Amino acid sequence: MADEKSFHFFPMLPTELRIEIWRLCLPYRIWEIDRPSAGGIRLETIAGSDDLFPCTVSATVRTNGLPPVLTRVCRESRYIACKSGGILPADFFDDLPGDEISISWVLDELTPDVWIDPIRDAAHINWSLPVHYGPELAYFDLGNRKVANPPSMMDNWFEWHPIPDEERYDVLDDLPRWSVIMRVIIIHASFREATQTGLFGLLGDATIQVISSSDEKVNALYDFAKGCSCENLPRASSQVLKKELETKVKEAGTGYERWLPKMQPAIMFRLCTSLKCYGSSRRTEASRECEEDRDI
Repeated sequence: MADEKSFHFFPMLPTELRIEIWRLCLPYRIWEIDRPSAGGIRLETIAGSDDLFPCTVSATVRTNGLPPVLTRVCRESRYIACKSGGILPADFFDDLPGDEISISWVLDELTPDVWIDPIRDAAHINWSLPVHYGPELAYFDLGNRKVANPPSMMDNWFEWHPIPDEERYDVLDDLPRWSVIMRVIIIHASFREATQTGLFGLLGDATIQVISSSDEKVNALYDFAKGCSCENLPRASSQVLKKELETKVKEAGTGYERWLPKMQPAIMFRLCTSLKCYGSSRRTEASRECEEDRDI
């Protein structure tokens, strides 16, 4: 009876159970098809100041595209991870249409050497400027077909494309739903701090999160962001973001309204563990505490 109540060491568990546990540890990630630009997306850092957080978001792109942690645990976990996903082939987008100049610009903006899990990942497009000279919806469509979960896009699409082209927009007609990013929050924290929260995957290797504005997880991420800084981070309610999205769609021009029922306002949280940003934020916070102590 005592043996039935004891906990076995992990290697002694049945193989089927170990495999299932490994699978549960695999991250559900956001696959950014194109590189984000700090100048091209609306960023709200936890301090709201570029002077305090000189974050170019490149570090978050790099860490989010790395192979999952399971590839570095043991042979069995690595086998499970590699069976579930792998590095995107370098020629994945090569067959898409476009002239030579536009294709060269687009290829420069695509995220290279990213790890893709077709079952767990969701595609996202930032609409980086050079992509607009190429068949951007074709890239979005091809990326979305590679992975299983509903895609997302930045809200600046409506500002740059005021008149929908019916033929190109068949891609959006075919989607059952997608998220529109209304806010981008960059959280500067250490990997250990982030992993302990469980907000970025069980092992902390899903460093970009796209969360519906009505999901309770939004509050947990905002609370974590606030705990990483002495600054107050403004929050917009789900109702406010939904209204903002409706306004953007209606102001963009005729043709967009038919997709409103498919659109879901969402918030993107990006975890930056870069020492340049993370260390800078902590040094700034420490200096403020010293100033407050001197004033007492």
